[in-house]
Amino acid sequence: MLKKIILSSVLVSIFSFSSLAQSESFQFIEDKHDFGMVEEGINALWEFKFKNVGTDTITLQQSDVRASCGCTTPSWTKEAIPPGGMGSVSAQFNSAGRPGVFNKNVTVSYKGGVVKMLTIKGVVIKPDTAKVTEAEKKKSPIFWAEKTSHHFGKVERGQKVVTRITVKNNGKDSLEIINAQAACSCITYKLMMEKKDKTTYEVKNVPPGKTAFLEFVYYPTGDGLNTDVITFQTNDKTQRRKALSMTAEVVNSLQEKSPVMEDKSNVPFGK
Repeated sequence: MLKKIILSSVLVSIFSFSSLAQSESFQFIEDKHDFGMVEEGINALWEFKFKNVGTDTITLQQSDVRASCGCTTPSWTKEAIPPGGMGSVSAQFNSAGRPGVFNKNVTVSYKGGVVKMLTIKGVVIKPDTAKVTEAEKKKSPIFWAEKTSHHFGKVERGQKVVTRITVKNNGKDSLEIINAQAACSCITYKLMMEKKDKTTYEVKNVPPGKTAFLEFVYYPTGDGLNTDVITFQTNDKTQRRKALSMTAEVVNSLQEKSPVMEDKSNVPFGK
């Protein structure tokens, strides 16, 4: 009886080690993607690339890649991937008839072990069919942002981080944010302006020619690299929607712990 127990334990250990070894052979560049807003009817496609960092050739089969629902179609590298070679797994979401937030998974397995769960998400919206005349565009507010993305670097698990992005109304009418949407509840914001004495206050609109800033609080929820998109709908008739993304690498702990990190960098990005 003792010999059988020992043998069983050895077999379980060998299987576990084998599954772990297969899992460590796949090095994905990222495992999550946020599309932001997707117009209904579009097939949203994203390719997740990985490197074979193991010592054996990887050949993915149909049974190795499975989607969480029928609305998501996976595809993958069919050719054998040698050690050091690159491969990919793609996820395509059919947004037709599916308005609102979506969050879908594709699970990659290999030789009996789960390798990685890949996630795509976003917000499906109705296409913007409103017609805008040239005269309306000339009188419109214009929403300018100093950059369209911000990377916080490494963030400790459970930590909230804060940043400010400068915005300006380059148009001829007051700029208003009508609404903002994200696929997660991990981003909050305030539209703020600054007084002469440097104190700040929250506003509902930005007058023509004036500068303000969006203050973001970001709470990334998944381990590893996180990128989450928040899309603003404004009364800017030249560009109704503006997408801004927040990125952070979530780690278990930092050498120097800080409950809130604030970044006030002003690096231009995509004016």
